[in-house]
Amino acid sequence: MEQQLRDLLIAEAGDPPHRVTVEAVRRRAVRRWAVQAGAAGLAVVLAVGLGAAVSAGVLRIGTSPAGSTGQHAGPPRYYISQYYDPKVRDLVMAVRSRVSGRVTAVIRPPRAGAHCGQRNVGFAAADDQTFFMTCEVSRWGPGKYGPRSKPLSVETSIYRFQVTSSGRVTSYSLVRGGVLKGMFADNIAATPDGSELAVEVTRIAGTIYTNTLPGGIFVINTRTGSRALWKAGRNVPGTLQYAGANDLSFTGDGRKLVVMEARCPRRGHRTYCNGHAETQVRAYSPAGRGGSLEGGQVLVDGSALKPHGTHLSDAFITPDGSAVAAALVDCPPRGACTLTVARIPLGTGAGQRVLYQVRSGSRNAGIFFRFFSADPSRRYLILDAGTSNGRVNGWIDHGKLVPLAPADGNAPTYEAW
Repeated sequence: MEQQLRDLLIAEAGDPPHRVTVEAVRRRAVRRWAVQAGAAGLAVVLAVGLGAAVSAGVLRIGTSPAGSTGQHAGPPRYYISQYYDPKVRDLVMAVRSRVSGRVTAVIRPPRAGAHCGQRNVGFAAADDQTFFMTCEVSRWGPGKYGPRSKPLSVETSIYRFQVTSSGRVTSYSLVRGGVLKGMFADNIAATPDGSELAVEVTRIAGTIYTNTLPGGIFVINTRTGSRALWKAGRNVPGTLQYAGANDLSFTGDGRKLVVMEARCPRRGHRTYCNGHAETQVRAYSPAGRGGSLEGGQVLVDGSALKPHGTHLSDAFITPDGSAVAAALVDCPPRGACTLTVARIPLGTGAGQRVLYQVRSGSRNAGIFFRFFSADPSRRYLILDAGTSNGRVNGWIDHGKLVPLAPADGNAPTYEAW
C-alpha cells in the first residue's frame, strides 16, 4: 500500500510545487489502478539519462484507407492540452496554438458538476480537429478508507466538439450511446472519421481500490449508438490475465481495435501487478463485435523486444495496420540509457525504424517520461520527456523536439491533436 500511495502521489502531483490533496489522490486512485502504477508508472519515474538527439523523422505511413480524411498539409495548427495551472490550482483543459502556444479557448464542462477529460487519457482526437472527451458526475460517501472513499453513484458521458480554423471551440454534443451509467471511464480513443469510439470502463462496486479490475472496453458506434463490450476475462486467481489498457487505437477503417495492455496475476477480484506487468500490444477484430480480452492477436510482446529489458511505454497502430508507433525505454545494467520513438513493422520480419532517439551521458543523469501521443494519421508525434536539467514538452520534427506550451514538461498531463 505504501508503494501504491507513493506512485499515486507522484502521478497526481508531479514535482513540487504542485499541490497534493486527499481528494486529488482519491480521484487519481480511481482513475489509475495498479497497472498504471506498475507498467506505465515505471516509465513515468524511471531514472535514466538523456543526451543529444541522434536521429529522427516524422512517421510516414503511406496513403490513408478509404474514408479517412486525416492527411494534413502539415502538423495540426491547434492541439488540446491538459495542464496544471498554478493560478487556479487545478487542472485546465485548453486549446493552444502550435506556433505561438497561445490559449485560444478553454474547454468547459458541458454539464454542471462534471469533471471532464481528467482521466489517464480522457480525451481523443479524430480527423478535422474533432475531439471526444469523457465527463464524469459522481457522489461519494463514507467507506473503509475515509469519509469520501466509497462511490454512491457515477455517470460518465462522452461529448464531441470541434476546434475551428481560428482555434475556437464549437458547441458540445452528447455522443449517441455515450451515457455510461454506473461506470467510470478511463482511456478513450476514436477512429479517424469519428464513427467509432473505444472507452475502457470500471463499474462501481463497493469501496474502490487502487487496483480495481476494469470491466472491459466498450466500442461505441457514434452514428447508431450501439455498443459492443470487449470484456475482461472471467476471474481465475493465480493466472496471468488482462489487467488494464495504457493505450487504445483503431486502424483507419475501424475494423481493428488495438490495445497496449498489461497482464498481471489475479488475486481474488483484483489484479496484482506489484510494480511489474507483462506488456503486450493486442488487436481485437472486428472491433464492433465485442468478445473477450483474453483473446486477440498479439502484435508486439514487450518481453521479446531487443535489447532484453526494453520497456514498452506507449504504442499506437498506424491507420493502415502495417506498423505500431511506439515509445521504448532501455536502461542496461551498465552504460547509457536510451529513449526511442520507433516504427515497429508487423508481420514483415523487418527491423524497427528509429524515428527519434536520445541517450544519456551516464546512467545517473536521469530522465522523466510522461506521455507520447499522435494525431489520427500517426504522422505527427508529441513527446513529453526531459532530463535533470528540465522537462521538455514538444513534437518531433525531423530530428528535433520542437517545444509546445506549456514548455515545462512537468505541467501537462496529456495532449492530443
